[in-house]
Amino acid sequence: MKKTKIDWCDSTINCVYGCPNGCKYCYGNVMNKRFHFCKNWNIPEWKPEHLKEFYSKKPKSIFIDSMSDIGTWKEEWFNAVAKAISDNPQHRYIALTKRFDRLMDMFLRFPPPIEIFIGISVTTQANANAATLVHRFHNTMPDFYSIEPILQSITIPDDAIPKTLIIGAETGNRKGKVVPQKEWIDRLVRQADEHNSIVFMKESLRSLMGNDFRQDELLWRV
Repeated sequence: MKKTKIDWCDSTINCVYGCPNGCKYCYGNVMNKRFHFCKNWNIPEWKPEHLKEFYSKKPKSIFIDSMSDIGTWKEEWFNAVAKAISDNPQHRYIALTKRFDRLMDMFLRFPPPIEIFIGISVTTQANANAATLVHRFHNTMPDFYSIEPILQSITIPDDAIPKTLIIGAETGNRKGKVVPQKEWIDRLVRQADEHNSIVFMKESLRSLMGNDFRQDELLWRV
């Protein structure tokens, strides 16, 4: 289990490295070019030796797919991680995906006291619209939206605002990097406040937001 610079969780455990989603801004792909976690970032690789990291006594909030998209995992990978999670109910687990329809079905398998928080990665209005259609169809709601990096002004339909919004700017030096406007963030915050949702801004927004920078207490903090 690794400590992390991700400011909305305590630790990360990655049993899979790589992602076929092809996002131009992907920090995981950049890190893979430096550290060579997997041969081809577009072809996820299974790392079963990391399963032992779940067996830690001290309760933590653990992000389980910071270097992949769990919605793209093979079934046997998910089952092995699910076993490790079930053996360690002392932790709170966080998963993030762009393929919420598949992930939702997976996590219905976990009975209490296992606590798992499922998020959807949203970076554009099109992402938000697609996510809304999925959870309207399935009559369910993700626990949070990770709006990072925010690439344009986004409005979330009123019936689709989750319990938590995590919002962040694009980092790194990618050609074509998007620098957000403050009003994009302000609009999302107003929506969240109207629905009593939690707002957690990443450090990448601190200078942009100034006195309006905000990090509410997250549901999964141990």
